[in-house]
Amino acid sequence: MGRNSIALGAFDGFHKGHMAVIEKARESNFPLLVLLFNEHPLKVLKGNAPPGLMTDGVFKRICMENGLNCRFIDFSEIRNMSPQSFFDEILIKELNAGEISCGENYTFGKNGSGNCETLRLLCEKSGIRLNTVKTVKYKGEAISSTRIRRLIENGEMRDAAQMLSRPFSYSLEVISGDKIGRKLNFPTANQIIPDDLVQMKHGVYASAVKIGAKTYPAVTNFGHRPTVDGQNVRSETYIEGFSGNLYGKEVEIFILEYLRPEKKFGDTDELSAAISRDCKKSVGIFYNALEKLL
Repeated sequence: MGRNSIALGAFDGFHKGHMAVIEKARESNFPLLVLLFNEHPLKVLKGNAPPGLMTDGVFKRICMENGLNCRFIDFSEIRNMSPQSFFDEILIKELNAGEISCGENYTFGKNGSGNCETLRLLCEKSGIRLNTVKTVKYKGEAISSTRIRRLIENGEMRDAAQMLSRPFSYSLEVISGDKIGRKLNFPTANQIIPDDLVQMKHGVYASAVKIGAKTYPAVTNFGHRPTVDGQNVRSETYIEGFSGNLYGKEVEIFILEYLRPEKKFGDTDELSAAISRDCKKSVGIFYNALEKLL
């Protein structure tokens, strides 16, 4: 088996900081291999993990578009390894590292006892090149998955997109809804957001939907739908200019900008008029964002 250029990090969002490490590893003469854990380390260590920034469908799309070869390892099997053992058993023996790249704050080994300096010494002894990538910042602060989650929860989608280098999105199966949107002449694609995905601020968003080779402007409502006494939280997306049956299909929704909070309207006519206004705003935002982000 040939040697590999290993990218090390959390990689739980593929944000700009993560991609800087991956792109550095790609510069090597060895083939790129991105090391990932099969579940978040905090899930193993503390029983629960922070909500994710990607659904499986989004993860697979990003890997395909960026040509990422990923290797998953079980964190519970390596959590008690010393830094030396992790380096010898995983990086050298199992992954055949020829070059390694990581962020400047990378830690590894039991209780995070190893850091970049530890890794540098281990690499020197083994004749392996180590690339340490400086922390990527946005508006003066380090880009992190925690920071991006907080922005999404507050509806600050433009800043989140800047740190992700793409709009926040989710790829989920379209389910049968209440058919109320269809009666209003605004049929919607309904999706249930899983509990382990970051939850957006409830409200109405300008969005975009890619179906086949075409990307459509859209409006997404995330929340309880108070005008129709909705009971459960869901994502409902009206896709401008699209007609077709999406039930049972996995569709990716790109969230562009928060438009307004959810509101209980007096009747469905008021709701229909509000959706029309939301659509007009969303189309303008969509075409402004199209070249930059989609």
